[in-house]
Amino acid sequence: MKITERCISFLATIETCTTENLHLTCPEHELIVIKKAELGRMESGTCIHSNRYIGCTNDIRYLMDEMCSGTESCQSNVPSREMKQANRECEDFLEMYLRMDYICIKVSQPTCSDQNTPELTQNDGIISSHVTGCGSTTSVLTISAMSGQRIALSMIDFGSDKYKPYVNTSTELPLYAYIKDGVHEIEIRGSPERERDIYQSKTNKITLTLMKSDDLSGFLIKFRKLGCPDLTPPAHAWYKRDGDQAVIGCEWSQKTWHLSCDGHSWSGVVGNCSDIVTAATPTTEKQVELFSALWLVCVISVSVVLMVIASVIGVVCMKKYRIKHDIQKSMTLKRVPCQGHYDMDPNIEMASMLYLPYKLSQGEDQQQGTLSDPHRPTSYLIPQDQVVNELTPIRIWERPLPDIPDKSLTSSTVAPSTTVRSGRTPGDGDEAVGDFNPHDTGTARNYKGVPQSCASERQMECPTLTFKGQSC
Repeated sequence: MKITERCISFLATIETCTTENLHLTCPEHELIVIKKAELGRMESGTCIHSNRYIGCTNDIRYLMDEMCSGTESCQSNVPSREMKQANRECEDFLEMYLRMDYICIKVSQPTCSDQNTPELTQNDGIISSHVTGCGSTTSVLTISAMSGQRIALSMIDFGSDKYKPYVNTSTELPLYAYIKDGVHEIEIRGSPERERDIYQSKTNKITLTLMKSDDLSGFLIKFRKLGCPDLTPPAHAWYKRDGDQAVIGCEWSQKTWHLSCDGHSWSGVVGNCSDIVTAATPTTEKQVELFSALWLVCVISVSVVLMVIASVIGVVCMKKYRIKHDIQKSMTLKRVPCQGHYDMDPNIEMASMLYLPYKLSQGEDQQQGTLSDPHRPTSYLIPQDQVVNELTPIRIWERPLPDIPDKSLTSSTVAPSTTVRSGRTPGDGDEAVGDFNPHDTGTARNYKGVPQSCASERQMECPTLTFKGQSC
């Protein structure tokens, strides 16, 4: 631990002869730190007038640390009982004296409070275990630095010499303090080393808890802030830091300035980016206008594409609708080759008849009176079990002919054939009108003026309607 001259207010060397009293004192808020303490016959002078037995010396700094270091004042007899016990180099009958170098150092004086933790914000300082107890067994202090800085801690342990026998042993030395740095917590214990570095923080704020006990030796903890605080870049500028080096640059140009950390302050020159920003403003407005125009073009283009897509979808749907409509229209029943109006006898059961379209001449229609209404629709008959396909209608010749019934079984139940006369005699130019038997499939007959060519034609189309569940 190096104590800077700024902390030292007093440096003195004193000699105390035998039978004299030692008295050391420092100004208020300053503490004694023993730098050197020797007991013996170092040289002839104020206390030793003879040159005999000159040169024997005992180093008793550790003893004077226990008695005086870390306090504002110290008194003792010379030689004291402890000093005589520490004498190893000089004969007991010889007169000895005490020569000592000491300093007075300024220590930080945090304000003790039950509600708030005292905080130290200066760049460096010294904390004494003797003045920070605040009347309790512990004392909690907060040491804060600026953003970007770190805190280094070092120690002077006034009881280090008595811990030397415990070197390389498993004995746990006394606990002096706790350090809390963010989520990290570190213990500080006694050590055989009188001066040592103990910790360097990872953040810019730590909490130090000092233990206080009569059994503990006194100690000093020195804190000092490391590095420079983070910079606040000027307007329209950016800032980048790498350890003790920093770079500041303008946002609208390539202009940069390099700085270096010297102690706790930055060394270098930082320019002004305001003039660069003023010159760059018109260019920025032009860029905004260009972006607005591009955005408008993109919106219009997307709108046109969506309209085209909607039109294409409408055309496709319309075409599909027309194709479906044309298919349905093409499936409308057409007249078969032998077209014409026909009538049927209401006395004959419709389920047992095979209806065929036929055409009568105007004379026949007038004589028989079967087609008195020229707008009468054409009748069709289709079996009920026939599957109607919209694309491929089933025709009559695609189905098998009905079986010929047994005449012996139907002779007693079938009514006599009915003879229909047209009032004409054969040979008048018309084909003769014969008898009709619905079960007679062996001979082609005429029925109500239907020509035999139409009745016997096998190429007729089967209507695609169903009537009373009967098949063609």
